[in-house]
Amino acid sequence: MDIERQIDEFVLPGDPIALSTLPSPLDACHSIVLGPGLHYDKDTNAFTSHGCGLVREPSSLIYYVDGHRSAASSLSTDDLILGIVVRRQLESLLVDIGYNELASLSLYDFEGSTKRTKPNVDRGDVIYGRLKIDGECQPQITCVNEDGKADGMGVLHENGYLFSIPIDVANDLIHHDNLLQELGNEIPYEIAIGANGRVWIKATTTRTMIALRKVILERAKNKIDINQLKTLFQQSLVS
Repeated sequence: MDIERQIDEFVLPGDPIALSTLPSPLDACHSIVLGPGLHYDKDTNAFTSHGCGLVREPSSLIYYVDGHRSAASSLSTDDLILGIVVRRQLESLLVDIGYNELASLSLYDFEGSTKRTKPNVDRGDVIYGRLKIDGECQPQITCVNEDGKADGMGVLHENGYLFSIPIDVANDLIHHDNLLQELGNEIPYEIAIGANGRVWIKATTTRTMIALRKVILERAKNKIDINQLKTLFQQSLVS
């Protein structure tokens, strides 16, 4: 596919962007610039989207994905985040965390991982891990604590449901909100909340997951009290 046909087209994380008609970014004779949302793999000579949005070309040989990305300043080292694997490499993963750059996750940063027993993880899997940011270097993720244990991190169950909320609401839910505990008293469920504004939930039924999502999104839009949210949750389970 010719790049001109992809300008202004909508892409998702992991979508290949065929730029075969253009020279490699590593070719010193040319000056291709890849902005936010695009990644170049020098081993495969392939271009991949790691964001949601429209492919843009503001000037010749400059390309980026025009979509909402979390501000770098909103995340910091040791934040727990939720990411989506967009590419598996020989010994690492590239993970979309809603950042302006893909994060890297070593396949050895999983509990029990060795050269012979690497984790079964691939494109599209949801990762819950801890972020490492070191200046201008590529963000890193680890899925083990200082003792080499998962401590709840790793690849999340494929039957869960992932969605986004404002980052400030995510931080409220992580640090200051009793809503999740109150809902857990109503019905069992699993949840992971990332400081990057992503929420993953899993429950025994799809209806329950939809009800949980509805309540969390309502919490994000309106600062109504917990009793009202619990009522909304019960109504959503039977509607």
